[in-house]
Amino acid sequence: MQHWPELARELVALDSPRQRQIAIRAAMAGLKAVNAVPPEGDEEAVKIEVERLDLIAWDAQEDQAAPPGDRDVAFRRARAANAYALARFGGSPDDAIYEALHALGAPESAGFLLDL
Repeated sequence: MQHWPELARELVALDSPRQRQIAIRAAMAGLKAVNAVPPEGDEEAVKIEVERLDLIAWDAQEDQAAPPGDRDVAFRRARAANAYALARFGGSPDDAIYEALHALGAPESAGFLLDL
């Protein structure tokens, strides 16, 4: 997480359960930021939803007529869903948090995720 070195330093010092808690909190914050709910279903169903949202985001990126705001929202929704999938199904907490931070609009500082 080169864009958020303060968060990376803090995460390394935490045990795995605490890292997972932060990943889940970050994923939920990302979903809330884009007015989305957690994808439902088992791991396969959630992966299918993430892929669907990724396709929507790519289509929006390639559509020159789409307003930039639409492209941004589509990208952020896909990242939020992927953050949730990673946090829920045992992916890397770092990866889940990274995705969630992009869903949150890539804030300059990410220490708030640790309650800093």
